[in-house]
Amino acid sequence: MTMAEQKGKGEQPENQEKMRALQRKAQEEITELMLLQTNDMTFGQFTVSEWQDNILTLMTEQLQKHMTTEQQLQTDLFGEPYVTIACDEVGGKNHKAMVLKEARGLREKVFSYRWVSPKTHRTIETSGVIVTTIHDDKGTNNITLNFNKWAIPFLIYYGKGVGGTWFSKNVSLQLRGDKTKRLYRVICSQRDKTEFYYSIKQFREDFMIGDSYTNASIKKHILDPARDRIKESNADVWFDYEMITRYPKNNGRKPMADTIVFHIKTTKATNGTSQHERNATVHRWLMIAFDHDLFKVEKAWNVVLNSSRLGEIYNRLVYWEDQISAGNMTTPHVKNSFKKLLRDDFNLTFDEQKGKKKGY
Repeated sequence: MTMAEQKGKGEQPENQEKMRALQRKAQEEITELMLLQTNDMTFGQFTVSEWQDNILTLMTEQLQKHMTTEQQLQTDLFGEPYVTIACDEVGGKNHKAMVLKEARGLREKVFSYRWVSPKTHRTIETSGVIVTTIHDDKGTNNITLNFNKWAIPFLIYYGKGVGGTWFSKNVSLQLRGDKTKRLYRVICSQRDKTEFYYSIKQFREDFMIGDSYTNASIKKHILDPARDRIKESNADVWFDYEMITRYPKNNGRKPMADTIVFHIKTTKATNGTSQHERNATVHRWLMIAFDHDLFKVEKAWNVVLNSSRLGEIYNRLVYWEDQISAGNMTTPHVKNSFKKLLRDDFNLTFDEQKGKKKGY
């Protein structure tokens, strides 16, 4: 019997009503956490295995479906969110025992982020584990994972390619190599650009690459395989790259590359209607946020467009619009939420004279 089948079985009417009230409250809390504006997002033990990455991908898929109103996120008898995962999707056929082992390892993975309380206006640092409980559905190839509600902002961050647009579940699952999967998400987060610069020092830190790896080793063992695998996967976004010396040192030695330049390639579909729709939606809400002041809108649009976060902002606005349609938010509420995002993340302000705005 699945967790969903167990809900309400043999319960008295008053107990059923209590359970329904608990689940409604849980859904409201989940919605609030999805709207939470966070910063300083970190994953203290970001080294996940290839199969653990697949598990996180399937978890973020459920959040994506919830955010696009395609499917409501499931909660158990205690109002805790959970996902049911088919082990075949994680590790191929007949590997349930190994998938269980990898899932149990996720209980040791820690996330953290900071946010500002809307009540006290104080900064709060939140940290915890992602997976809290694992249920082995005996006689099936499925496992069910309860996850920490406070991990939802992290999972949204993880599912957006570290701050960008949502990536394809199918492509991510089929890619081989944990670093290839991570690079795919990074590329997805930059799909609105034609190129972006990644400090090799930062790349080493982010991907936990030791000093024993030379730049040539990074090319041979990480970048080249990832480039080829992503392109062969028929993803709608892929990359080419080069290593350059962006900041040469005057030490008399041969300049050493310090930056990776990723050249982003996308299909025509990505650069066509969908790109136009993203731009139009963001621009329309900028007009609302700045009360149709064309000077301010133009300045803000340039700031947003030159960031790597256009896709992320579009997804959040679409979610807010869905919340308006569902009666959970109003247009003034979304306007204020969007203004807060622009203030906190882009240092844009709304009350100065023209041409004297901080952050421009």
